[in-house]
Amino acid sequence: MDKRLITAQSIGREVTYGTYVTGTAGLNVISASLKAIKDTKILEEIQTSRTNSNFIQLGKTIEGEIEFVWSPRNAASNYLLQNAFGGGPVTSATATGETAGGAAFSHIINVANFDQTYSSLSINMRKGDSASSKIFQYSGLRVNEFSFSAEIDEPLMANVSLVGKDVSITSNDVSASLNTTSQIPLSFVSGRLSVEASTAALTTTSFWHVQSFELKVANNLKSDSSARRIGSDTLQVLPAGLSQFEFSCTMRFDTTTAFDAMMAGTRLVGEFEFLGDTLTTSIIRQGLKVNMPYLIIKDAGDPEIGGPNEVLTSEITFAVLRDPTSGGYAVRAQVTNDTSSYA
Repeated sequence: MDKRLITAQSIGREVTYGTYVTGTAGLNVISASLKAIKDTKILEEIQTSRTNSNFIQLGKTIEGEIEFVWSPRNAASNYLLQNAFGGGPVTSATATGETAGGAAFSHIINVANFDQTYSSLSINMRKGDSASSKIFQYSGLRVNEFSFSAEIDEPLMANVSLVGKDVSITSNDVSASLNTTSQIPLSFVSGRLSVEASTAALTTTSFWHVQSFELKVANNLKSDSSARRIGSDTLQVLPAGLSQFEFSCTMRFDTTTAFDAMMAGTRLVGEFEFLGDTLTTSIIRQGLKVNMPYLIIKDAGDPEIGGPNEVLTSEITFAVLRDPTSGGYAVRAQVTNDTSSYA
């Protein structure tokens, strides 16, 4: 049997950086390349032979990517999103428009500095079946890069690049207690992208006719020698650099709106939203909304003519900046589901 088909993994949120926490937030994945490397350095010395004979081991490197279908009710999906935004607190409240006693809650995730309660993650990954598998426990993980992507005939996808502190192989198989039944995809059919000149103009009936889009965040984690110390082969700290966002989309070239905004340096606001099924005992649909209050078009995607049978398309790239007003932000995510709190 192909062992990849019965691999399982769970995610937990660490309170202390690098201290492993067994999590039961299961995640179904498309692919997962998280692994440990402990390289060696061959010492090139002048010896009595033309071959080398000495080496030292270098520090551990824990890194890899996970691609998965993002889902608003799946705890692991939200843990990864929270960490991608800097591991800050999640502000939860009854969803707007919910009736008395309803089960819908909204959760606001803002960009933070990896200095709050849950600033790192642990992952328990079973590689193979329960009879012959190995359980890898990764600790001290932070999201270095994260992206949301959407396109025609696909669910909302997420890709995450992780950097970690340590790994061990154990017998701690938590797959029996995992819950992934809540990992329900958000379809492209119930998605929208709105880009307007003001926040007030961002409505469910105002949207761009795009065929795909992608939001990327890079945390620029520092995992070089500055994050290590003599006397240990693991990271001691994992500080973040500047948080950088980029947004792009593909659309048919049937308007010069983007080109005109680029030439004029017009400040825009953006928002994308995906809605899922109506939550049980609620009138509210589960979903995700991401706001970007300060967009500038860097490249309007002036289309190139590729051939006589090609449809002209524009590949538009936005710079995503922080709103300089008081309390302003660069990106804010709002998740709606039936979980009351992520405190």
